[in-house]
Amino acid sequence: MDYGTGAIFGCPAHDQRDFDFAKKYNLKITEVVAEKKKQPENFNNLKEAYTGDGILVNSDFLNNMNVESAKVKIIQKIENLKIGSKKVSYRLRDWGISRQRYWGCPIPMIHLENGTIKPVEKNELPIKLPKDIDLKTNGNPLDHHKSWKFTKDKISGKPAIRETDTLDTFVDSSWYFLRFCSPKKEESAFDLDEVNYWMPVDQYIGGVEHAILHLLYSRFFMRALKKNDSKIKYTEPFKGLFTQGMVCHETYKDSNGKWLSPDEIEKDNDGNYIKKEDQSKVIVGSSESMSKSKKNVIDPESMIKSYGADAVRWFILSDSPPEKDVQWSNQGVNAAYKFLQKIYNLNLLIIDRKESQDDLDEDFELKINSYIFRITNLIENFNLNVVIACVYELYNLFNEYLNKKISNKCIKNNIIKVMKILIPFTPHLAHECLELLGTNNVSKWPAVDKKMIDKEKIKIAVQLNGRTKTILEVEKNINQNDVVEICKKNVKMSRNLANSKIKKTIFVKNKIINFIIEIK
Repeated sequence: MDYGTGAIFGCPAHDQRDFDFAKKYNLKITEVVAEKKKQPENFNNLKEAYTGDGILVNSDFLNNMNVESAKVKIIQKIENLKIGSKKVSYRLRDWGISRQRYWGCPIPMIHLENGTIKPVEKNELPIKLPKDIDLKTNGNPLDHHKSWKFTKDKISGKPAIRETDTLDTFVDSSWYFLRFCSPKKEESAFDLDEVNYWMPVDQYIGGVEHAILHLLYSRFFMRALKKNDSKIKYTEPFKGLFTQGMVCHETYKDSNGKWLSPDEIEKDNDGNYIKKEDQSKVIVGSSESMSKSKKNVIDPESMIKSYGADAVRWFILSDSPPEKDVQWSNQGVNAAYKFLQKIYNLNLLIIDRKESQDDLDEDFELKINSYIFRITNLIENFNLNVVIACVYELYNLFNEYLNKKISNKCIKNNIIKVMKILIPFTPHLAHECLELLGTNNVSKWPAVDKKMIDKEKIKIAVQLNGRTKTILEVEKNINQNDVVEICKKNVKMSRNLANSKIKKTIFVKNKIINFIIEIK
């Protein structure tokens, strides 16, 4: 259908529909794309079309070019012959504009007896859906509602029929960001000055399906508004786009090819999937994005009931980067739940901890400050799974220092900072722990002390001829000469450097120092 209604692409070797047609009527199939420079094959003996990338063959002036390069060459040839030109086109699908159904926003248009269509008068807006609707009728219920469907043109007084299609939700959500600029405006949809002040939206986040639906319509609406009112400053509604991945799960079918939900299957003693109802064999398919049609959907309510919303959220964010798909795993949610229990218990240990000396307070503060600095930057760059990895490290760090000479005040103040960091990830757990810690001020993000960042110690690798001999902990941004002096005093390195002739020193700040020595 991408080629249009009933269109034939006309390349049976590389389009499955044309391939099926050619096979049925015994037509010649000529290969024009050879997979990775393989020898041309007899496509009349194959069972399916080849639709992958490759090198062009049997294609005159395009031979030996890859597909993408050939496309450019074809366009150049057409333009040189002046029989066509390159064009990028965007299509708005009409089924995304209107639907033949009851729910949705009514389209404020009326059909007149002479065949013309006109908008209703402004004083008739908004058009509201009737409440006495019969949902048992065939087709669109609005088509069968006589008192709502049949109306009059307010200007001429002549009979008219309302448009019974309703706007799809993607249309409804194509301008809501403008309403957010002035939500209390009653005279119009939005305030122009407020829109010019707040727009465009800094960051748009959505699933991949939004790119051709919600996002494209939003851009269309913004351009349409700008075209009709030059006082609107912007044509683009969003500054940045971040496309998040989908949540995926295995798919299951019974022997008749009917889709099965995860609730309908179980494992037998041999580890094979079987249908609960009759113990019949289950066919396990590939992992695909969750959808009602394929029944590979996990009920979030049941997971939240078992593990809590925080654990489900923690697993989804920790499994992979936000732009990648998430492979659903019950074991993964369970592991997330157990870790969050550990975080809760850590807070209890800190609350009940006996006072200790403060010899290591500054060292601990430096490390926590460094984590806050790193996590803040990671969140701003959408590296949320890396943030969660940092939280695991922080958990280990707190457990390490609990039994060391560090004051209760220091360790309590810093666990409060970490709990504030967790609010976007596990809000229920974070707020409860902060309440236990006696903290009411949860509206401010933990501040980063830039001076402490400079005092932070880092680890650098010390190498001889490219081979790492030891790891040194040194001050951040230390210069090469100081690192060399530290190496000469180091037990592991001093003997090697004293008895060797250094031909060259390679120094990468805050990372490595590599001594190239003469081999005797």
